[in-house]
Amino acid sequence: MVDRPAHQRDRPAPAKQRTRVLYVSPLKALGVDVERNLRSPLVGITQTARRLGTEPPEVTVGVRSGDTPSSDRQKLLRQPPDILITTPESLYLMLTSQARETLVNVDTVIVDEVHAVASTKRGAHLAVSLERLDDLLDKPVQRIGLSATVRPPEEVARFLGGRAPVTIIAPPAQKTFDLRVVVPVDDMAELGAPPVGADASDAPANGSIWPHVEERVVDLIEEHRSTIVFANSRRLAERLTARLNEIHEERVLAAAAPASAAEGDALVPAGVSPADDGLPVARGRPQSPARTSAHAVAPQGTKRPPAQMIGASGQTGGGGSDTAVPVLARAHHGSVSKDQRAIIEDDLKSGRLRCVVATSSLELGIDMGEVDLVVQVEAPPSVASGLQRVGRAGHQVGEISRGVLFPKHRADLVNSAVTVERMVSGQIESISVPANPSTSWRSTPSLPGRSTPSTSSTGSTWFDAAPRSAACPARRSTPRSTW
Repeated sequence: MVDRPAHQRDRPAPAKQRTRVLYVSPLKALGVDVERNLRSPLVGITQTARRLGTEPPEVTVGVRSGDTPSSDRQKLLRQPPDILITTPESLYLMLTSQARETLVNVDTVIVDEVHAVASTKRGAHLAVSLERLDDLLDKPVQRIGLSATVRPPEEVARFLGGRAPVTIIAPPAQKTFDLRVVVPVDDMAELGAPPVGADASDAPANGSIWPHVEERVVDLIEEHRSTIVFANSRRLAERLTARLNEIHEERVLAAAAPASAAEGDALVPAGVSPADDGLPVARGRPQSPARTSAHAVAPQGTKRPPAQMIGASGQTGGGGSDTAVPVLARAHHGSVSKDQRAIIEDDLKSGRLRCVVATSSLELGIDMGEVDLVVQVEAPPSVASGLQRVGRAGHQVGEISRGVLFPKHRADLVNSAVTVERMVSGQIESISVPANPSTSWRSTPSLPGRSTPSTSSTGSTWFDAAPRSAACPARRSTPRSTW
C-alpha cells in the first residue's frame, strides 16, 4: 500500500488528483486503525531516508468517513492524500460530488474484510460504485480483496471482479484457538437452586443466570492483562459495562475494608447498617464504604437488576462512586462518539484500560494490541463472526487466540457448542452475492443534488455500469423502465 505511491513520484499528478490508492473498509474503526498503523512505518521510512542522506518519499494518508468533519472533507478536496481510507457509503458520496475529481488517478482499490459486504445489499451498492469508479479512469483499477474468513472464495472473487478475471491467493495458514464454553451455574434448568453444599438462603431469588455470568466475567478480566468482552447488542453492552464496573468497585473497596479496620475503623457487623437505622445489609461479604450508607444499602434479599434486564435509568450505577477505584471496563459501539471511541481504543492498546465491552464495532480485523482474552456473552451471530471476535486475542503471527463463551440459556448453550466446534474445524458459513437487489438501486436517487442512477456524472449511464458488477446479472433481460 505504501510502496506503490512512493515509487510513482516519477509520474507527477496535479495536486488535486494525487490519490493513487483507495482503501475501502466496511468499519469506521477499522479504517482509523489502518491509518494509525500506516503512519508509524511512514515516519520510520522518512527518518531512515534522512539518515542515509536520500530524499524521503512524501506519502500522505487521509480518512474520509461519516465521522469526518466538514472542514476535514474540504481539506481532502484541496489536498488529496496519496492513500485515502474510506467506507462504501463515503465512496458513493464522493463519486456523486466534486470529490470524484480527486480519484481520477487511482490505480489500486483495496476492499478489506470483503466477506462482510459481499453477501449484503451494502456490498451490491459498493460493487456498482467500483464500476462507476472505473468509468472515471483511463483504465480499470486493480482491485484487491482481503479476508481471513471467506467461503467460498470463488463467490467472493466473482463479487470483487464482476466480469473481470480474478486470481485467488489462499496460502495455507495455521491458527490455534483455545476456546471454552463456560456455564457458571450447576444446573441451567434450576437457576433458583443454591449450589451444591451451599446455604439455601444464598440462592438467587429471581433465578437469573446473569449475576453468575457477571461475576465470572469480572474474575476473568482480573485474571488477564487485557480483555475484550463482546455482546450482541448495544443495550446489553452498556448494561454489562455498568455491572462489571460495579462488581469490580465492590471487590476493591471490600478488600480495602480490613486495612481500614486495622487503622482503627470498626467493621460493620453483618445485618446492621452503619447509621444504626435498622436497615439490613448484604450478608456473607465484607461491606464496602460505597455500599454502607443508609441510601446505598438495599434491603436483605434485594438483588440488583442483571445486565440483560431492561429497566429505568439509574438501576445500574456503573461504579464510579469512589474515585480511587479505576474504571474496569468501558463500552464501545457505533453510538459512542468518534472521539470517545478513539480514546477507548488507545487506552486499551496502551494498557490503561483493562477491558472493553464491544459489539461488532471491534470485530473486523482491528489490531487492539496485546489482548490476551476475548469473552463472548451469548453465542456469536455466526461462525465467521465468532472467529473474527476471538481473533482479536493473540492477534500476532504464531500466537494462540483464547476465547470464553457464556451461554445465557439452554438453547444458547447448544448454539455456543456447535459454533465452537465449527470454529475449530473452520466450517464457516457459505455466502452468496445477492442478485438484482432492486431496493439498493432505488435508494440511490433519494439524495438531493446527486447524480441519479440513470446518468452518472462521468457521462456514462448507470444503466450500463451496473451490469458489469456481479450484483446485477439480470440487467440484459430487464427493461430500462424497471430500474
